[in-house]
Amino acid sequence: YDDASSYIQNITMVQRENISKVMNAVSEPAVAALLIGKIARASELNVNFILREGCYYSASDMNLPSEMLITVIGNLLDNAFDAMNDGSNTYGIAKELLFGIYSRPGAVLITTDDMGTGITEHDLKHIFENGYSTKGTGRGTGLYQVKTLVEGLGGTISVESQVGIGTSFSVSFTDEK
Repeated sequence: YDDASSYIQNITMVQRENISKVMNAVSEPAVAALLIGKIARASELNVNFILREGCYYSASDMNLPSEMLITVIGNLLDNAFDAMNDGSNTYGIAKELLFGIYSRPGAVLITTDDMGTGITEHDLKHIFENGYSTKGTGRGTGLYQVKTLVEGLGGTISVESQVGIGTSFSVSFTDEK
């Protein structure tokens, strides 16, 4: 009973800390709520979700639709979760997902770095194509949609990946020409 009680108290404290950290870093309620939900999902998947130091997002820095941010961030995080839970990870190796969102007047940067399976060079050339997926039929719209949304608002998306090491995505928006 004491062990169970201590475990529950510890989890509650960690959840409170994570919620506080997100709420202090992200002023957009819908984006903050998404991140809190994804942190809970990461915990369920035994993934250590790390909100990078210095994260700060204010919608007043750049007028981006919250629906677009939720779609972009949600897809990138879901893909990272999938990459780290495809069954190929060795038992006992800690899985980490690092997430960052940063803004300043006229600019926003979103980053994800996972310790998943990585993406092969061949697949890397096709991941943004509509309907392209290594996960089976009826999939392959997420990254296409992300790229379309990002570029439609004048942003850029880039990816780097190493098989067996992980994948990093970076999405940036800027008013500067």
